[in-house]
Amino acid sequence: MRLNGAGILAVFASGTMVFAATGVWQSKDFRNWTDDDARSVMTDSPWAKPMPMPAGGRPGMVVIEPGANNAPPPSASLGNPSNTTSGANMAVGANPGSAGPADPSGTHNLPTTPSLSAVSGNTGAPAPQSRLTIIWASAMPVRLAVLKLRSAANMPTDEQVANVTRPRPNYVIAVVGLPAPEGGSDPKALASSAFLTVRGKSALVANDSSYRRIGNSDVYFFHFTRASLPITAADQQVEFKMTAGNMEIKRKFELKEMQYQGELAL
Repeated sequence: MRLNGAGILAVFASGTMVFAATGVWQSKDFRNWTDDDARSVMTDSPWAKPMPMPAGGRPGMVVIEPGANNAPPPSASLGNPSNTTSGANMAVGANPGSAGPADPSGTHNLPTTPSLSAVSGNTGAPAPQSRLTIIWASAMPVRLAVLKLRSAANMPTDEQVANVTRPRPNYVIAVVGLPAPEGGSDPKALASSAFLTVRGKSALVANDSSYRRIGNSDVYFFHFTRASLPITAADQQVEFKMTAGNMEIKRKFELKEMQYQGELAL
């Protein structure tokens, strides 16, 4: 079974995250998980960490370019904030800006026959902040959650379970929520800027990376060779780090929490 298939699609297709009871992976056999239980493992668990979009990935400024004939952009008069009886700002009017394509004469006239717009007004609610989710996709609980969601109402077969639970040669980290690759860029180039780090050991660079559009989400996958960085519970923490343009992503995972059926699940 490919990890980055229909199971992750089922989680992210709606663009929502489901938060189930904490520790369902410990309190229930996975065959008894509900779909919400499986989604919670993949969206908010020791193996899946939501985080705000790093500052480098947020819009930093709004640029207003000069209009036609190099006219200045629109601006408003400052008024009289200091409540004085003199001052240039009391007499300076607003700068209407330049003529646009719909108003080539620059007269800024209203329509001759005004009519109400049929478009509903803005509710005023702030736009939600973009978020990322970093998923330890190769971990057995995550792979079981994928199997559960792919199986839908059917009980997974013993063969399917055996295939999902067999050892994997790579750690796989999925990053959900980054922008899609720009035209002409190669997602595989990101591998050289993605690392796993454990205190006291050399950082491990990803050996491969890929991108998929899954439902409404942009998902990047990073592969790391397990044999090159053996990780045990005694290491306490492992951190995933990557850079993309001027954006840096860092997310730590607590190894003592990443236990499944008494064993470290990575």
